[in-house]
Amino acid sequence: MPSKVKSVDGRVIGTRAQATRRRLLDATAKLLEEQGVLDLRVVDITREVGTSAATFYQYFNDADTAILALAEEATEDERPLVDHLHPVWTRTDAASRAAAFVDAYMTYWDSHSAVLRIRNLKAEEGDRNFRAVRSQANLLIIEGFQAMIRDGVVNGRLPATLDPFTTAAALVAMIERLLGFQNEMSKRGSSRQSIRDTLVTLLSRTIVGD
Repeated sequence: MPSKVKSVDGRVIGTRAQATRRRLLDATAKLLEEQGVLDLRVVDITREVGTSAATFYQYFNDADTAILALAEEATEDERPLVDHLHPVWTRTDAASRAAAFVDAYMTYWDSHSAVLRIRNLKAEEGDRNFRAVRSQANLLIIEGFQAMIRDGVVNGRLPATLDPFTTAAALVAMIERLLGFQNEMSKRGSSRQSIRDTLVTLLSRTIVGD
């Protein structure tokens, strides 16, 4: 949690108020998992915590503001995933390192799935704040992939026709899309393990070549 958390009116809040804000965020995340964003109301959040709407509005302008705060927290939890992308993968270790990355990413996604799905939905609908948060999060991984793909192109392991940034962005979009639709894919016979193994194979081969 940031060292100086502020209320809606810009005042830095103390430890007790931060704890209340935390409970409101945890309740928001819980309700998103249980009922989704369409049915989420401020009164439901405050009822879950056992406080008033007036208390909620001390910290957030509306439910979307609370969801945005959760999305920002999810971005911070994503940062350690970048460690899996350094140093550059090689043909010798690409499969094992891609597996470690995918496993870590799937664990991260599971921890924030409802918030991430809503973040992406609102970003696609054009909400600037959610677009900015999603871009910040995606760039963490895109930049790591981009560096490895550029290295592969420069050293002749990958085709010169591959644009490093475009390819990296496509890989991140693929990961998010597949993980976001796991339930729907399971109805078509795609198990969680098969999704995981497919991502590992596509990532390792795209980044280091066959």
